[in-house]
Order: sequence, then C-alpha cells, then structure tokens
Amino acid sequence: MGAALSEQLVRTWVSGWAKCRGYTPQDNGSSLSVLLTDQQNHLETIVYEPTISELLELAGETREDPFRVLTVVTNRSQDLIDAAAPLGMRVTDRQQALMCADMDGQDVEDPRPPDDEFKLEHIREDGCRRVSVTVDGEEAARGSVAKQDEHAVYDRIITSQQYRRRGLGSFVMRALTADILEDDVETGLLMASEEGRQLYQYLGWTHLADAFVIRR
Repeated sequence: MGAALSEQLVRTWVSGWAKCRGYTPQDNGSSLSVLLTDQQNHLETIVYEPTISELLELAGETREDPFRVLTVVTNRSQDLIDAAAPLGMRVTDRQQALMCADMDGQDVEDPRPPDDEFKLEHIREDGCRRVSVTVDGEEAARGSVAKQDEHAVYDRIITSQQYRRRGLGSFVMRALTADILEDDVETGLLMASEEGRQLYQYLGWTHLADAFVIRR
C-alpha cells in the first residue's frame, strides 16, 4: 500500500516525530508549531503547501524572532523560495525529503549485525521505540520510531563518524522496523536529510515531498 501525500499525512509525520523527541505539537489551523525543548526552546513551525500569502505571513513572523524557524513541506520549493527571497532570510536544509515505505512484507526478525563487535539494544519508552548499537560500551549508531495511527514514523537514524560505511544505517532501520511491526502499522514515514536519502532509497523508500527551512 502506498501513501498519498496530503496535509493529514504531513500532520501524521509531525505527530510521530514529536513523540520521538518529547515535543507537543500545537495546531495553528493551516500550520503546526513545536517548541523544541531540547534546542534552547526554539519554536519550529511546519506548513504543507502554503499559498504565497500564507508563506509570506509565516516567514514574516519568523523574521521577527531569532528563536523561530519555519519548515515548508512542498513540491514547489523553488517557487516558494523565490517568493520569500525579498524578505532577506536564510534558506537552509533545502535538500530534505519526506519519504514513505510500505510496511507490508518487511522483515519481522531482528537483523544480524554487520560485525560481531556490534551489540544491539532495544529501548522502549512511552510512545517511542529506540535502538542503540554499541561497541565496547560506546554508541556507534542509534534511531527511533513511533507509531502514529497506522503509520510508523522514524527519526534520528544516526551513525557516529568513525563507524560510517559499515552498514549500520541499514541495520538500525531494519532493527527498528522489526520492533515496530509488533504493532499494526501499514506505512513508514520519515524526513530524510540530503545525506540519508540514498540509504532510504536503497531500502525501498519513496519520495513524497521536498522540504526546506527558513531562518532569520
């Protein structure tokens, strides 16, 4: 089963992402705001396919406050970036992508680590499942996933610099998937960085929309 891009799907991603990070989304009507409690209480507003006027209003509010950022999920990035250009704000992280994957047929067994030195630990918290991969007690990779409705929302799939290119990103994704498939989920969602997109495409994930960030 594929996922059709919609405002509701973006809201589902935000809700699952917020669960993994301990945030509480606030519904503003056409957008959502999240207080980033682990990032000096910056306020991030997320909007899906805004009109030009909606974008300019949100960008103007962002420009007035150095502790605000605006994330725009869209398939018309360049048009919106061009429209916001006269405000003179910074556009960052413009290669992010909202991606999805069909969870049907995914492996329900824990994957084998790429090397015997890696140890896998599953951590379960309220609303979020995490995995940690360690070597002699040092964390080499980690990731999180939360169930939101019938979706599995993945977050922060991170490999330490010295352990990259050893298959740990795929290993973490497969371990998280085996864990979350204990629940009734149909579709996976995640926001990929430019660096992570290649990994997720390799694992069968599909591009849904681009995303970029506007800052003061």
